[in-house]
Amino acid sequence: MGHFFELLGWVGSFCFLFSYYNLIKGEWNANQPVYHWYNIAGSALFVANASYYAAWAVLFINLAWGIIACFGLYKSLKR
Repeated sequence: MGHFFELLGWVGSFCFLFSYYNLIKGEWNANQPVYHWYNIAGSALFVANASYYAAWAVLFINLAWGIIACFGLYKSLKR
């Protein structure tokens, strides 16, 4: 079971890096839903990973990151 949660953490890392890379590269901007969806996915995967490993600081920061990304998604869809 630990390998599954380890994989979730790696996929979450990829989601964060992929979204940030596309933002910096200029392919995406912070007003596009896809940018926020990748951040929400990365956050959710890290929260699952952190829950399994009882890494509370990691869980907290990723939960906060996900909430902020949800707000960003809401704002981008509202436009």
